Amino acid sequence: MERAERLLDKMAARSLYVRTDFEAGGRRGCLLATTDLSDHNALLECLRALREAGKKITGYDVLQTKVLTTFERTFVETEEEALGYLLSGDGLIFLDGEPGCIRLAVRKYETRAVSEPPTEGIVKGPREGFVENIKTNLSMIERKLRTPDLKVERLKIGRRTMTDAAIVSIRGVADPRVEEEIKRRLGEIDTDGIIDSQYLQSYLEPRRYSVFNQSGTCEKPDIVAAKLLEGRVAVLCDGTPIVITLPYVFFEDVQSSEDYYERSTYATFVRIIRMISLAIGLLLPGAFVALEIYHFSVLPLRLLLTVINATKGVPFPPLAEILFVMFLFEIIREAGVRMPQAMGLAMSIVGALVLGETAVKAGMIGSPAVMIVALSSICTYTVPNAAGSSTVLRLLFTVAGGLLGLYGMLVAVTAALLYVFSLDSYGAPFASPFAPHIGTDGQDGLLKAPAADMMKRPRGIPNVNATRQRRKNWTE
Repeated sequence: MERAERLLDKMAARSLYVRTDFEAGGRRGCLLATTDLSDHNALLECLRALREAGKKITGYDVLQTKVLTTFERTFVETEEEALGYLLSGDGLIFLDGEPGCIRLAVRKYETRAVSEPPTEGIVKGPREGFVENIKTNLSMIERKLRTPDLKVERLKIGRRTMTDAAIVSIRGVADPRVEEEIKRRLGEIDTDGIIDSQYLQSYLEPRRYSVFNQSGTCEKPDIVAAKLLEGRVAVLCDGTPIVITLPYVFFEDVQSSEDYYERSTYATFVRIIRMISLAIGLLLPGAFVALEIYHFSVLPLRLLLTVINATKGVPFPPLAEILFVMFLFEIIREAGVRMPQAMGLAMSIVGALVLGETAVKAGMIGSPAVMIVALSSICTYTVPNAAGSSTVLRLLFTVAGGLLGLYGMLVAVTAALLYVFSLDSYGAPFASPFAPHIGTDGQDGLLKAPAADMMKRPRGIPNVNATRQRRKNWTE
């Protein structure tokens, strides 16, 4: 059992692993497993089957075909592969005089039950969400896509964590060039460990320092299945419920899974509301500062008098006042997220009511600034996946408006739009379907057409099969 001993010698803590010897066909054999990650009942059942077979075991072929028939098993050739399986909680069976070993799938460790993800709550539609077990997550995707064309490529990433990852796509729909590029990027990762799928984003995104998201993330199998059907590729990582989808376009953030379970007219209305809210969230503070400093003559007289009376006595200039209030709101938001749940309500009351109202009454800030920043923050979170990018852009537009007025904001917005139009994610234009304009993709862009009318897959997403459905004889 020299090979088994060599594997155990590589372990820093041998006490975490167990070795059980047995006799098989006149030869010695042994079973290696972990004490914490393996199912002890399954291991006992395996040993019972081995001892009952006894002399009938002449080699690994007999083990796989006649003895261990109730177990998921595979033959392992290399020592490195066997070590990876052992560290993951699988059992290994060695026989004297036989090369390699047999791997038994006996992993067992606690996982969270499937539930609705907290970040993607909906009124209508499926409520199941991914968990931290990649095997469970793959099974939920496979249940949605019952096709032999579903392609799953498994790999391990991280020298020390050996994290299980999977690349999922649909053969005959996804562009093979996109799959190969994603596989190449993941294969080039040489790091100590990958703990979460967010670690992989910086390796997969074309421009890792961009302020905009360049990869989609979701926690629901129905969303991943729908994106795979459009030609995208999903990347799963063990230990996290977040799944990455590529290619990615900006309007994925404006869309919601509930849009596909509502009437198309209402879904279109809600998407327009989200876009208007996003524009208000980005531009309102900068426009307010620019009007207050440079273009106050544009404001109606009564509104101008109201603003002047409300800001009278404030010791800060308008730009510094708005930036201070924005900074204050970000502190309150961050503290609310990090605070223990039991203290969250108290933090909201102290931050929003006591601190804000006291600051206004003390004359440190004006009530219009508080209202403008509060409305802007609320509007920003109507598109929660883009909240990080929106916060940074809002700050830049506010500074531009405070220093150069509306003309400075116009230059800043134009520069941001040109940058957005230049982005590309694995062959998919970031601003698709508007730049470049793709008419058929507009059915599921800002507008939402009924599912029966969407005959083609998005042309902005690279795929090898443009036909989504074929119209049969039905009445309009």
